[in-house]
Amino acid sequence: MPAPGCAFIMLELEGLHISWMRSWLGKERAALREFVTGFASRALGILEPAERKAFLQSEIEKAFGFARVEILLPPEGSERFSSESTRVRDVLSRILGILEGTGKPYLNEAIARETGVSAILRTIDATHVFPIQHKRSKLGLLVIDSAPKVKLDPHIEATVQELCAQLALVLENSNLLKVKLELQNELAQQSQMVQLGEMTARIAHEIKNPLSSIKTIVQVMQEDSDLQAKYARDLEHINNEIDRLKNSISQLLNFARPSQQAREKISLRDAAESALSFLGRDIEQQQFAIEDEIPSDLPPVDGNSTALREMFLNLFLNAFQAGGPGTHLRLQAWEGALADGPERYILLVVEDDGPGVPQELQGKVFVPFFTTRQRGTGLGLAIVKRNVEHMGGRISLESPAREGRGTRFLMHLPLS
Repeated sequence: MPAPGCAFIMLELEGLHISWMRSWLGKERAALREFVTGFASRALGILEPAERKAFLQSEIEKAFGFARVEILLPPEGSERFSSESTRVRDVLSRILGILEGTGKPYLNEAIARETGVSAILRTIDATHVFPIQHKRSKLGLLVIDSAPKVKLDPHIEATVQELCAQLALVLENSNLLKVKLELQNELAQQSQMVQLGEMTARIAHEIKNPLSSIKTIVQVMQEDSDLQAKYARDLEHINNEIDRLKNSISQLLNFARPSQQAREKISLRDAAESALSFLGRDIEQQQFAIEDEIPSDLPPVDGNSTALREMFLNLFLNAFQAGGPGTHLRLQAWEGALADGPERYILLVVEDDGPGVPQELQGKVFVPFFTTRQRGTGLGLAIVKRNVEHMGGRISLESPAREGRGTRFLMHLPLS
């Protein structure tokens, strides 16, 4: 039994420890509250969704000392078609359904045991899940692994709930700002296209007419047996260069001209075969290998046959020019459906075994006038993207495609 003096000292030390702990916890909570109110303004400046999401996750992990943080949001755009989107949609629907059914504000291990849904936390390697919501609108989930802590202080859980409210505002405001900027960019681009259209119309008249005259003269010279015997190679070269220039001008005009083409039901296989037939001579001379696996009984898509044929031509030419003689081209297509709704689509894949597109250039390939070739307008893939989007579809790029080489274009074209 300790002496009375020792007991008094022990009580004093215990009281000091409790007082210190309260002071430390108070400072920690204050620091976290300050973080919650301050990090939103920094996140609002990041418009790219993936970059913003990574920033938010990293900042929350560091501020709270969590082992892992994941923000789950409903997939949008081209992400809706990825395999990862199936997992995200499944987790979102299950957990939001559990929260709505049980009336619980969030899930931790104690609440999960109480409601009999502990398995869902184990499935996603989480100790806590909080809904990200603004008023009644649920925008997503904040998934947390709080290791090494299994249980969070109630004040910390309350702070995380405040954090989720801030996250909802960040996401909503960022999306609004992005839409506004996209609209401004679209209007500016439309204005540029009008100016480009006027400029190219003048250029076309100034260049196409002389080119036609030159081509006529060259063709007449080719019919002269004496000139043909002496200058056959040179005349053929001139002819080819004239065709190349006329094609470049046509591409510029097609891109600048507003699209007001009639829509119709089109067979993807017929459009692909039409483009391949047009390039038949080049395919034979350069020994390009074509593997056309587009099913003939595939449902037709809504679009314009001329625009679709142009899309195929540009994709094929892009592959042939990048890969050179002997390039192998594979075409595939099949019907699919989104897991979270009735929307059906055709997935069209055009893949080559060329050198591929370097990672640092992949974000630029669809930008008008961007090209890595000395000869080229840089409009081929921009026209492909525009035509796909006019059909209500989306296009994405994967490179390398196989064994460290090749490029794969994936187009999701909606079915009516």
